[in-house]
Amino acid sequence: MNMKRALFSSPQLAVSVCSYPPGERHGRHADAFSRVSFVVRGGYREENRAGAIAMRPGDVLVKSQRAFHEDEFGEAGATLVALEFLTLDPFDAPGATDLWRRRTDGFALRHANAFLSAALEGDLEGASAAGVDLVSACLDDDTRRMTPPAWMKSLKLELEERRLADISVSQRAHEAGAHPAHASRLFRQCYGQSITEYAQAQSVRRALSSLAESPLALSEIALSAGFYDQSHMSRVFRRVIGRTPRQQRALLAAAC
Repeated sequence: MNMKRALFSSPQLAVSVCSYPPGERHGRHADAFSRVSFVVRGGYREENRAGAIAMRPGDVLVKSQRAFHEDEFGEAGATLVALEFLTLDPFDAPGATDLWRRRTDGFALRHANAFLSAALEGDLEGASAAGVDLVSACLDDDTRRMTPPAWMKSLKLELEERRLADISVSQRAHEAGAHPAHASRLFRQCYGQSITEYAQAQSVRRALSSLAESPLALSEIALSAGFYDQSHMSRVFRRVIGRTPRQQRALLAAAC
């Protein structure tokens, strides 16, 4: 049975830490409220009519209460922070759809951390603004972004698993019959950010799991996540989420 601990609650929204045991499954259902979820530990698989996604530490899921889905939690279970819109559902805005979207970019990481920090400080307006901004960004994605070709989707997935220094973007473009100079521009048109920005966000994501649950030194976490060293990790963390790794570790410890 899952455990849910409130961090902040108001008539408008609630922010909670939700923990799920290993192997737990939830059959087809819809959530009581639309939400934004931020995975802190472990992982799970979620599926709806649009397909299936694997959620891991650092992933953010934006989901309407109208989106029916199923969940299966991994061998380590999962801990996530959820912001629920109790009133004024942003998915009721004109042009909104039954959205269900996994986000792994720096924008999502910054805003998930923003609503978590605001909740711990009792800041209703800050938590609400961060959550609504995330939903709005996803709605904009539906209308303004180009549809990425298959090779660009593959490159994006590769960046989630490996550091940019180990990937030849020029070679990936050449293999797809595209000019290497076109790759960066196309990536931005499809995903709203540069390849470098996305790669840095993925390195931050890979470090978050260790920061949340491992006693490893920051220098060891930096190397395992694909940074050159601890100083490099600190610079990228500040750039992507506006906090140092040490500050991020303290934030997660306070919440979970």
